[in-house]
Amino acid sequence: MNLLTLKRIYHFIMPHAFRNAFGKLRISDFLSIKVSNYRYAKTIKRLQNKKILNVVFFAMDLSFWKFDLLFKKLQEHPKFEPYIVLAPHTQATQENKELAIARMKKYFGDRNYPILKSFHDVVPDILFYTQPYRNSIENKFSFYNFPNALPCYVPYAFWMSNYSWGYDMPLHNNAWKLFYPTEIHRENFRQLSFNKGRNVCITGYPLTDFFLNGEIIKSPWKKDSRKKIIWASHHSIFSTDYSDCGVFLKIAEPMKMLAKKWNEKVQFAFKPHPLLKNSLYRHPEWGKKKTDDYYHFWESSENTIITEGEYIDLFKTSDAIVHDCGSFTVEYLLTKKPAFYMGNERNSILCPFGQKATQANYTSHEISLEEFIERVVIQADDPKQSIRTDFFDKYLLPPHGKSVATNIIDCLISGIFK
Repeated sequence: MNLLTLKRIYHFIMPHAFRNAFGKLRISDFLSIKVSNYRYAKTIKRLQNKKILNVVFFAMDLSFWKFDLLFKKLQEHPKFEPYIVLAPHTQATQENKELAIARMKKYFGDRNYPILKSFHDVVPDILFYTQPYRNSIENKFSFYNFPNALPCYVPYAFWMSNYSWGYDMPLHNNAWKLFYPTEIHRENFRQLSFNKGRNVCITGYPLTDFFLNGEIIKSPWKKDSRKKIIWASHHSIFSTDYSDCGVFLKIAEPMKMLAKKWNEKVQFAFKPHPLLKNSLYRHPEWGKKKTDDYYHFWESSENTIITEGEYIDLFKTSDAIVHDCGSFTVEYLLTKKPAFYMGNERNSILCPFGQKATQANYTSHEISLEEFIERVVIQADDPKQSIRTDFFDKYLLPPHGKSVATNIIDCLISGIFK
């Protein structure tokens, strides 16, 4: 009987009033963590006698996939055999799920990464998740349904806020290992999570490895001398969304006008969040036709492109970014190039790490978007350059003088083969 079944039995036999009265004590969470830790101890003893451990990554979308170097190192390691399971986001439309699967199949196929279609032939020993939310992955892939495996979580984005749902979901509390970038994040766990972050390992952020090696596989831009600016837009367009940074509805048309105005000097790359199209399809003022027409503008205009998959080479070959995305506030600083955050003001909910990252971005409180494009990007008058460099050196370099991938593997080895 797995943990999910036990929770359902608890909800069935315990009256609603009783659960509410004892909810603040979080008895269910306490018992769940105790059961998880007991099972992990048994699993570790069993795995110590295995020659090769099967590691399964649940891949949701190429935009969330930041594990190439980790995956390759696991392939090269004598103790591990890594696999991929395609698990597109459950909130995406069927059409977008199929597009995500097609892109992932090509990407992983080009790299000869083994894709598992079922667990009949391969029994997972270690699981890697890229989102912690209950509604992001099919129930059959939930860690609850793998009682004999060690679930791990690497955040799909740089976590900047102090929201408890970023640190206190069931996966956060029950995972065997959580791999986070900085000591500030460990302290956030101590304050916000039920288990006080006892399963946190500080390894750095996997995307960092790609920028430290400097390799560029393919530039997505049109080949000319114009400056290259990314416009990355978040999917949070409804007032009920967890995140509150998105301003797409306010700036969608102004961004089109800017692209037309700067046609001779700037290329723009529209980099929408994987869930933005699905959100716009559902929005009463947009819908499918208006959304598809809008995306087509960025795909077909003379000085624009649209990119919806992985974005490492896009970042490396760009000159700047304009965005309303929490994670890109940090991720783009890996390039040490100018970034302009035009999302909603979020200082009241940012942790110290998020505050420092935002300070390394330009914002509309300091400079207009047009001035950012003309002065900072085109004229290269960039007063925040040293701030970005200092932030990179202090917060983005992985610990122990090793790559992030090596740090994660070291944690796996030390956690199992003590």
